[in-house]
Amino acid sequence: MPFTMIHGEDLAAFPQLRDEMFRERGSIFKDRLGWSLRTDAAGREMDEYDGMNPLYNIVTDEAGRHLGSTRLMPTTGRTMIADHFAELTDGVPVSSAAIWEVTRFFVSPKAGRRAAPALMWAGCDLALRAGVDFYVGVTGAHMVRVFSACGWTPEVIGRGTSAEGEIVACLWEVSKAQVETLRIRAALPADCSPVEIFRPAAASAALAA
Repeated sequence: MPFTMIHGEDLAAFPQLRDEMFRERGSIFKDRLGWSLRTDAAGREMDEYDGMNPLYNIVTDEAGRHLGSTRLMPTTGRTMIADHFAELTDGVPVSSAAIWEVTRFFVSPKAGRRAAPALMWAGCDLALRAGVDFYVGVTGAHMVRVFSACGWTPEVIGRGTSAEGEIVACLWEVSKAQVETLRIRAALPADCSPVEIFRPAAASAALAA
């Protein structure tokens, strides 16, 4: 199952994948779930955090088409949980080089059952290699069951309500054992290669070689 790790500033190198991701975000979060979000004329859902050069973790099919993705950001900068959901942590800021925020996690309706745990495996493995101990994020309460079914049960650290229903602040612990659990759930081979972040300079050098 192919993966792409790419920073926002490098999305232009993947125009089709970029547009598929943002359009499916609009279709799922705005149209299907009814979140109060803005989309552009092409149906792409983007917000201010997409302009802060986040890291996108994307899983695709063999043809390179989008199957699922999520957005990762360090908590040492601005985050959604600090800007919009501080009440879920009683106003205590979540800010550490060892904690990343995860937002906009979703898989396409056309994706198979492996896509979600595979997406989580890639994010967990990258975090482990980067020295990150936890992910934090806010999600609908019903998603806790989904994450648990994928093999990565979060710790709920806060509860609240929004216009969309009950929401929870979650903390996911990163560990070598967790990476292995997700690999097995995603049916990935034991010798699968770590997912590296796309580097335009390295890609250009490879093409020139």
